[in-house]
Amino acid sequence: MLSMYDVLVLGIICRRVWRCDRSEMLAGYDRNIGERHLDLGPGTGFFLDRCQHRSPRPRIALVDLNPLVLQKASARLRRFRPRTFQRDVLSPFELGEERYESAGLNFLLHCLPGGMKHKAKVFDHVRPHVVPGGRIFGSTVLAEGVPHGKRAYKLLDSLNEKGTFDNRGDSLGGLEAELDSRFTDYRLTVRGSVALFEATA
Repeated sequence: MLSMYDVLVLGIICRRVWRCDRSEMLAGYDRNIGERHLDLGPGTGFFLDRCQHRSPRPRIALVDLNPLVLQKASARLRRFRPRTFQRDVLSPFELGEERYESAGLNFLLHCLPGGMKHKAKVFDHVRPHVVPGGRIFGSTVLAEGVPHGKRAYKLLDSLNEKGTFDNRGDSLGGLEAELDSRFTDYRLTVRGSVALFEATA
């Protein structure tokens, strides 16, 4: 799946099914990424490879439970010499003493198990690793409260049946409630089936 992810998921499904072009997510990276950046669930490293970094030598850390994801993303980003950490983001995790200016959670929440209240614990676990005033941002495909196209319902059912997604109860209102309970400064934008969020730690 990783070998097809950029073309199939980010290129075709995002635009035609979720109706959110990957340029929207890339713009989120461009707006929010800091010189020291932490990425949870980096996928193939597509956005970190293409975004506008603040420095020619950013300090990047990648976190994922799947070692194959870490291997794929770190190989793509090898010019930045990223640090990699195999961690479960739904539990408190250690990354050493480094603190980051930004943290990306792109297309992560809809893959995490449990309801929104449970999976939103990732915000609590990442926040200690981000400096005060740093940016926490990302995106997620929601099941409720967003305007789905005809193809979206069928694919949502299929992905949830396969266990690729676990977002049947994820709603725009639920996500906003979790953001509002944690951050005084946040922005939530809807593009088709996708919610994009940005918050100040």
